[in-house]
Amino acid sequence: MRSDDSTNNKYVPTAMSTSALESKLKDLRGKSNKHSQILTAKLASSQSGQNLLHIGTSLSTLPPDLHSLLTQLHPVLSCAETTEKDYLQRLQRLVNCGNDIRFEERRVDNARECAGLYEDLLAAENKVRTDASQRRSKDFSWTTTSTTVTTLEENHAASLDKLDQISSLERCAQITLFLVQELQASTDIVATMTASSNVVIGNRESSSASNSTTLPSMRSSLDKDSERAQFLMKLAPRIRHLESDTILSLSFWIEQILKRLQDRHLSKSEEENDDDDGGFDSPSENELLLMLGNCMRGLTLLGRSIEVENIFARVAIMPLIRSKISMGRLDEGGPRGECAGLKSLLEDMVASVASTFGSVLELAEVMFDLGSKVQVDLITDGVWVPIATALMADAGIKMAIFSPGIASILQSNYVVLDKFLSELAGRLLSEQNLAKSHTTQPATNAETSTEQLYFTPKISAATIRRAQERIYSHSKTAEFSKKWTLPIYYQLRFGDCCTRLNKAIEDTRGEGWTAEVFTGDSISANTLKNDIGFELSFFVELYDILLGFWRPDVILRPLTNRFLRGAVQLVGRSVAFIKDGMEGKLKFGNANNNNTFVDSSNGTDIKSSSAPLPSRLTYSWGDSAPDVAAVAWELAILETSFSHDYVSTICDAFGSGDNTASEQNELRTLVEEVLKEASGQIHPLVEHAWKDIIVKLLIEKCSGVLAAVKGVVATYRMTNRPPPTHASPYVKTILRPLKEFSNEFSLRTPDYIGNEWQVSVLTAVTDRYATAVEELITTVQRTEVALQNRRTRRVASAGTSDGDKVKLQLFLDFQAFCKDMQELGVDPSSVEGITKLRTLTDEAKMLQALK
Repeated sequence: MRSDDSTNNKYVPTAMSTSALESKLKDLRGKSNKHSQILTAKLASSQSGQNLLHIGTSLSTLPPDLHSLLTQLHPVLSCAETTEKDYLQRLQRLVNCGNDIRFEERRVDNARECAGLYEDLLAAENKVRTDASQRRSKDFSWTTTSTTVTTLEENHAASLDKLDQISSLERCAQITLFLVQELQASTDIVATMTASSNVVIGNRESSSASNSTTLPSMRSSLDKDSERAQFLMKLAPRIRHLESDTILSLSFWIEQILKRLQDRHLSKSEEENDDDDGGFDSPSENELLLMLGNCMRGLTLLGRSIEVENIFARVAIMPLIRSKISMGRLDEGGPRGECAGLKSLLEDMVASVASTFGSVLELAEVMFDLGSKVQVDLITDGVWVPIATALMADAGIKMAIFSPGIASILQSNYVVLDKFLSELAGRLLSEQNLAKSHTTQPATNAETSTEQLYFTPKISAATIRRAQERIYSHSKTAEFSKKWTLPIYYQLRFGDCCTRLNKAIEDTRGEGWTAEVFTGDSISANTLKNDIGFELSFFVELYDILLGFWRPDVILRPLTNRFLRGAVQLVGRSVAFIKDGMEGKLKFGNANNNNTFVDSSNGTDIKSSSAPLPSRLTYSWGDSAPDVAAVAWELAILETSFSHDYVSTICDAFGSGDNTASEQNELRTLVEEVLKEASGQIHPLVEHAWKDIIVKLLIEKCSGVLAAVKGVVATYRMTNRPPPTHASPYVKTILRPLKEFSNEFSLRTPDYIGNEWQVSVLTAVTDRYATAVEELITTVQRTEVALQNRRTRRVASAGTSDGDKVKLQLFLDFQAFCKDMQELGVDPSSVEGITKLRTLTDEAKMLQALK
């Protein structure tokens, strides 16, 4: 049995002692406690574990059989579910009722808003309709229409009625603007709802399915409705009609007010001292301006600011322009086509506009001055654009102003219009504040009390500056500027300058540097000679041409770069002409007009119609040291003036009135850089003239006398003359050309040249002089040796031989040469070749000492 039981069980317990079992049990209990602590710690650190720990104490109260527990809970759960569904249905009904109430409240609010909008629409329509009927009536009058004699109070009351009528039109414009904005918003709402209706219907089932598990809430917004939008869309034709009628009324009154202001101005001009003002006592100018402000604001609210500008230009400015601009008025005070009356014409137009409509311009400028964004710009679009259009519209006037074909006329026209344009805003806005009379006649108490409340515009310098900036930035100004044929003007001016310079060059070639080629006025010539220091007529003519670029009657600001480039080109052309002549590439001198030249053999004239110019009549002025020095001095003056005085002339031509200090400094810096580069080609030419050409010419002149050194031998050989006591006469003539040249041009030598050129001449001449002396001494020594071999040498004159006399003469000549060199201001020891001369004449020096 024991074995059978062991086969039926999974395992058979082994026999263990009691102490081992107790130890095993103790070990298992320790592990159980340890794992219990770990489990408790983990349960305590989590939310679900804490919940289990809380309900752990209540588990002991549960029945032992869970099935019986579930059986007892089924009725309770069923009752709870039924109650929940009932409460949910009641909540849904309450939410639906609340939403219906909210929807009806919204409909009531919409109805009230629509009623208000409709009332505003009716009121605006009635006001515009009334105004339209008054505008169409033939008995329109600014004052009372009574046939009896009216008083000033009655006229003032009528003016106030008119002011109230026009101010109500501004209110109509505000109503219209609001209705139009609401209509646009309603159109957008209907369009959005129509576009999204298909999407809403397609997603309705899925939305309802997803929302079935959620509780209904009053927090959800109501569905959008289009009742209010549809109501406004039904009123769309009337709103648009109201908008057009309001614009017509406001435009009409702007025209009438502008005409009224013009009539008042004409009446005051014609009957200034007459008590009878022709019915212009009422409304006053301030009342008219107040009405005009209402009309302009009304049109601006409706987005028709361009209408205000167009009406002002058409009613106020264009008639004035047409009455003043004509070819006869343009040529007034001068010959046909010279536009002598252009300046007076423009000043007359500006004065007329400022006196008649200056207050209107100030009112608009201040009322719509929003910085960079200006709604109504009467200065630019109302005044400047009509004037510019009138000047460019007529073909004859446009041709006379912009393309006269004569440079002086074009320049004068440009300067006049440029100044007119730069001062336009200031003249239209500032002059009205200087002496404005608000009341020209005694005002009643009512008028005084109301006019104290009127808005008075204040024009500041910033306002004028912004208005002027708008004029310059307008597209019509750019179009106006393009009408000028400025490149042609520059070509005409530059062509005249080139003609003057070419004629000066040709005359100088024919007659030399002493030719009088200056074609300007004598005052300019004296100024250039006395102040700047020019002596040659050619350079006076050249500098006068350069100054002519920047005369007020020649220069134009847009052509500054062209004129500056032209001045550089003329200087380069002149420098090239001088350089070619200095180097012998260009000959001076020419034949007579009948191609006649003189035959030097018999003194008769030989005529030839086709014979080339004989070479004997041409010369190279570069072979004349005085001519080269004179021209080099003029070039040095030109270089200095071109890089200093000429810069100031250019900067002063533009003035500093409209330029800041930084802009003036920047302009001077740029001009200095350009002219410095251009004048840089003069400096090397001056140095070449002095250090190369003049040095070469003076070396040849001074060295020509050195042939007389050989004559010293003939003076004492076999002549039995006594030993010399003075230097040879030719020594004084060696450096005479250099002395005369230095004395003549000592005050006309550039500072940067110094005396290096003199040292160069003396060095070359001394070298040649030393070579000649050396050759002479060698010859003398050979002769003495030959005579000594033949034993024919005789002692004469106290024992001094002919050779010693020659050497003594050379020593005296050397001393005189050094003295002449010192008179030139040059230390002989600094000149190469002096050492060699001193060595060659040392023997004669010893002979003189022995003597």
